[in-house]
Amino acid sequence: MTQCHTETMKILHTSDWHLGRTFHRSPLTDKHRQFIDELLDYVRAEGVDALLISGDVYDSSIPNAESTTLLDRALTRLVQVGVQVILSSGNHDSFRRLSYGSALFEASGVHIRTTLEDATRPVELVEGAQRVHVYAIPYLAPRLHATALGVEPTHRAVLGAVTDAIRADIADRRARGEGADRVIVMSHATVSNTAGNADTTPRSDSERDISVGGIDWVPASLFDSFDYVALGHIHKRYPVTATIRYSGSPLGFSFSEEANRNGAYLIELTPGEEPVITGHEWATRVPMKTLRGTMDDLLNNPEYTPYECGYYCRIELTDETLPVGAVDTLRKRYETISHFSYRSTREAIEKPAAPPLSQKINPVDLFDQFHRYVRERPLTDPERAVITDIADRVTAQKDHA
Repeated sequence: MTQCHTETMKILHTSDWHLGRTFHRSPLTDKHRQFIDELLDYVRAEGVDALLISGDVYDSSIPNAESTTLLDRALTRLVQVGVQVILSSGNHDSFRRLSYGSALFEASGVHIRTTLEDATRPVELVEGAQRVHVYAIPYLAPRLHATALGVEPTHRAVLGAVTDAIRADIADRRARGEGADRVIVMSHATVSNTAGNADTTPRSDSERDISVGGIDWVPASLFDSFDYVALGHIHKRYPVTATIRYSGSPLGFSFSEEANRNGAYLIELTPGEEPVITGHEWATRVPMKTLRGTMDDLLNNPEYTPYECGYYCRIELTDETLPVGAVDTLRKRYETISHFSYRSTREAIEKPAAPPLSQKINPVDLFDQFHRYVRERPLTDPERAVITDIADRVTAQKDHA
């Protein structure tokens, strides 16, 4: 039983920290450190009683030393300011590594849930007469847990069985007079609120595919009757329903997340009142920007000046032809180009058919064909003169060999 410290219980929902993540091979350790500092400032200022981390604490099943140190320091600082922490394993985490020392952590106020059995073992938070049970469902790979649950190896069947078991545990506790006023469930899964068979969940490039047979999502109806459901796995912060929500990741991890406003949800529980749920946006961000345009525009547009330094840039060049050394030229203005792509604005020309292998072809004409395939235009007269000169020199050297 965990005592909270204010009349209104405040619970902060986060997920998908992905400690150890890189952005296009650039480490995000400093950004994660800034986020943790900001998180600590926020929980102090708001008087947060409990912090939820709904899976994917680490980015790798074998986290590096920097990542484990970051988590260790974050948990230590949170406990020192009186915050209870409830965290569950996600599909990126190793449940065995994450659960190491969990019994010792439990006594300190850090509650780690990584196994199927843990899902029906709630953390109890108490404030005065108000009692809240938090059930944390770790990521459960269907093929590993379906047999134990006696269900089909699908996400829907496994999560359905677990949520039914949680409801049964809630009923048993209430029958014994040990029930809670509120029930919060944490889950690391793809949840969609749809009446049909279409998945409406917004995805990003940095989320690992967890599909089984091409399907990885489950309906929100599996979580009916719970007071709040704190979801993890999807990196965008948004409500599936009013009480079933994704907090999203604290940082953006791919250019597909450029427009995300990363943050968390604060749940305020007061006896006799409806829960109050408010969104919070983190100030710490991974600075990324997609820039599209011609070479002239990308090199000279003053609107792009803020992105010259301190930003990860995704450059999408649109010109009739791809300039030679385009990336090197652009790097003279933009400090970090993490991704580059080119799209020609010229109408596609009909490419010549390759000559039969037995047919002799002038090497200059052969190079012209290659140039048409690669650059989508024939050689200019000056370019043809250069290639002709090179071909003549090579032929002369062979004749004198």
